[in-house]
Amino acid sequence: MARALRSRRRFACGGLLLLLAACSRPAQQAETPPPAPPPKTIPAPPPPLGRAELIAAAEAVAASAAAGEAYPAAASALSGRRFSLRLPFGCSGPSPADAPVRYRYDAERGTLQLSAAPEIWTDAEWARALAGVGNVEAIEGFWIRRPWLRTENCPVVPPPPADAAAPAGEDVAGEAETQQAEAPPVALPPSPETLGVARVFEAGGSRLLRRGGRPYEVTRRTEPAEAPGPQGFRLVLQGRLSAASDPIRCRSDSPDRRPICLLLVEFDRVAFEDPAGKTLAEWRA
Repeated sequence: MARALRSRRRFACGGLLLLLAACSRPAQQAETPPPAPPPKTIPAPPPPLGRAELIAAAEAVAASAAAGEAYPAAASALSGRRFSLRLPFGCSGPSPADAPVRYRYDAERGTLQLSAAPEIWTDAEWARALAGVGNVEAIEGFWIRRPWLRTENCPVVPPPPADAAAPAGEDVAGEAETQQAEAPPVALPPSPETLGVARVFEAGGSRLLRRGGRPYEVTRRTEPAEAPGPQGFRLVLQGRLSAASDPIRCRSDSPDRRPICLLLVEFDRVAFEDPAGKTLAEWRA
């Protein structure tokens, strides 16, 4: 009996000591949650390639093709890139009726007609060689005129110098020099087109985007105050370069001749713009 009583006292004292020890310990601080991971940022896509970038890349590929060198890695990196190309036209006024890209303005009716007919290169041996696919059904595209100019606007042609008044008592030699200075400039032969942008249609593929000789064409009412000026208009071509590792292809038969090049593309928008960038008409894929 006495032994049991002592055991109960020991148990009670032990429990009291444990309770006092627990009360004497400082309260544990709440665990701090780990910091939230930073939100994942999706890198913005690179801006579309413009006229200057496309021409520079084509020049690099042309130089490599003429020299028999390897395809430039910088051009391969453009595979699948978006582009936005503007081709000025009508810089010297209305073009001939057979020009692929042209405009006509009827002042009496107050109408402006814009037209852009894709070039058909299906039967051209050089174009089929550059296409590089086995069964080509059609090749359509546009020439990039004046590829030595990077501007997307019509070039500014300086006015001819004003005729200076001949001084009194000018001798015959002076008159001959004046007549020679006033002689018209020598007419140079037209430069052959060497750089184009083309869409290749393979046999069995979709024909929805094929033009088949049909031009992009629109007729608009235009007031006399809005008559076309020396800045002409712009044909806008937008889309993506081919996903192939060589989206720009050039062919050179001789290092003495400038290679001919094609940018292989997929069009998703074709439009006409005025010099200020206002869209006059557009077609979307």
